Order: sequence, then structure tokens, then C-alpha cells
Amino acid sequence: MIEFAKPELVLLVPFFVALTFMSHYFAQKIKRSLEVFSFPPVHRLIKIAAKKGVRRHLWREIGLVLKIALIMLITFSLAGPTLSTFSEESQTVDIPMVEEDEVVGGIVLAVDVSPSMGWGDVSPSRFQAARDLLMEFVENSSEKVRFGVIAFDAEIKDSLPLTEDKERVVSVLGGLRVSEGLPCLEEVSDIGYAMSTSLSLLAPYTSSPDTYVIILVSDGFANYGFPDPFTSITLAVEKAVNQNVPIYAMHIARIGVDSNPELLEWIADETRGEFMDSTSIEELRNVLELLAKFHTPTSSWSATVEIKTTIPQRTELGHIFMFGSAIVIVLLWIGNYKHFKTWF
Repeated sequence: MIEFAKPELVLLVPFFVALTFMSHYFAQKIKRSLEVFSFPPVHRLIKIAAKKGVRRHLWREIGLVLKIALIMLITFSLAGPTLSTFSEESQTVDIPMVEEDEVVGGIVLAVDVSPSMGWGDVSPSRFQAARDLLMEFVENSSEKVRFGVIAFDAEIKDSLPLTEDKERVVSVLGGLRVSEGLPCLEEVSDIGYAMSTSLSLLAPYTSSPDTYVIILVSDGFANYGFPDPFTSITLAVEKAVNQNVPIYAMHIARIGVDSNPELLEWIADETRGEFMDSTSIEELRNVLELLAKFHTPTSSWSATVEIKTTIPQRTELGHIFMFGSAIVIVLLWIGNYKHFKTWF
């Protein structure tokens, strides 16, 4: 498939061809006038008659075709033509396959409502974007999934034990508000305490074969905890590992103010969860949809799969058309000089 960087030039080809016809017509008239006045009057008619013949008439037709070809080659060259082709590469790999029995568990939504979540770097604000996304997530999840809610800053502002009542969960999420205070100056956030409280909600269920997780929604700014913020978080992470509860950490922030994505990523890695950044709200929505159901592997094997990849390739054709134009020009020069002793 041939594409042009400046396709508007291709549309002018009929105009250029018409100009070529006109220039060819006038060039022939000039050549005939030169023939008439290039010889003495006595020998003029004899000389012209001797030179005219089938070859000269044929060259006029060939010359016109070459001129049209020349103008089209130059036009296409200036239009920036590229040839798009596709090549296919195949690779055989061994992929581990997992046979799974679906076991639906429960999810605790730990939502940061500290003042820094009111920043508007994520539209309409960090908190509102996260809350709306979680409400959509709950409404679209499986009916068997139970949800709990923990809202926190330096303390637990609101909580809801695990329940299958989605309307109640959405109502609690919709009623959450960002705590009053100035970010940075009056910011107090205890992520470790929120994680420990969330694990306490899941404690009665962790002995069952079902899978239970925590979705931690925060900007990662933690400046409060006992005996200190990092120790509080470390103890909560150890507790999550012991209870086999993965923590999926969702980072909501775009600017570096009151934001610590590295902390959230560390929490997710230590608990075998997943870190979700806020670079794309649509990406976060897709990841959350996958968390509505969880699977427990029962057996595994590997399968040989052939993976085919289509690779696009682009070849510039402008220099080829220009080279063809140069060849046509040389042919025109040689032919005109041979038949008419002129270079046009």
C-alpha cells in the first residue's frame, strides 16, 4: 500500500499533465521554425523534407509520453510516497497453563480521606475520582463478591463490614468526604492503621479457601503511625503476609506534592498484590474489573504455543521516483538532440 505525505500534490497531476501537453505543442512549433530558418532558402525545402520521416514523427509521440512520465514522477516524488508492507514473525514458546476452580472472596476498600486527597491534579479531585471509580467497580462486580469499606486519615472515619449488599456499599462510598484541613500543614494520615483495621475485618474469613484482598486507595502520603509511620506500615504488611491477604495499592496523584507512589508499590510487592498508578483512569478501571473475581490454582501444566507477530515496514519511494525522473530527462535530451539538434 502506497501512502503520500502530501496527497494534495497528487491531485494536481491532471493540471501538470495539461501544462505538459501545452509545452510540448509549443516546443514542436519552435523546433519547426528553427528548421525553416536554419538553412538557405534554396536548399530549405529539400533539407526539411529529407529530415522528416517516420522516425522523427515517432519520436514526437515518444517524447510526449516521456514528458508526461517525467512530470508524474517528479510530482509523486515531491508528495513523499512511502510503501507500507507487513512481515510476519512466528515464535514458539512454552506457556505455563493453570487449571483453576473459581472461588469468589471478599474485598475491603481502604479509602484515604485525608486533606491531601482533595488536590485537583486528578480531575475533579484525587478523592472524587477514586470514589467514583470504586462505586462503578462495586456496581459492576460479581453478585457473589462481598465488600467492606474503611475510610481513614489519622483515624478510622467510617467502616463497613463485609456484605453482599451492593447498594449499602455504594451508599457508604457516596457518603464519604475529605477531611477538613490544609494539605501539608494540617495533613495527618496513618496508612498502617488503616491496613491493620482492614485486616481485622478479614480475620474471620482468612481461614476459608476463598480469596480475600484489600484495595488500598491513597496518594501514598503517610506521616502518622505508632511508634512511627513506617514501622506501623511494616507491621501491617507482615500481618497481611501472615494472613495471606494481598494488598492492591491504587496510587491517586499526578503531581509530587503529598504523594508517595514508591511506598504504595512496596506495599503491593511485599503482600503479593498489584500496584496501580493513576496515569490513566481507564487503565485503573480495567485493572479493578479483574479484581471482582479471584481464582485458586488446583493444578498446572505447560503448553507449546506459536505466537505470530505482524511487523509493519515502511519504505521511502521518493528517491526512487527522483532517480527515474533523472533517467527520463537524459532520454529526452538524447532523443531531442538526435532528431532535432536541440535539448528541449
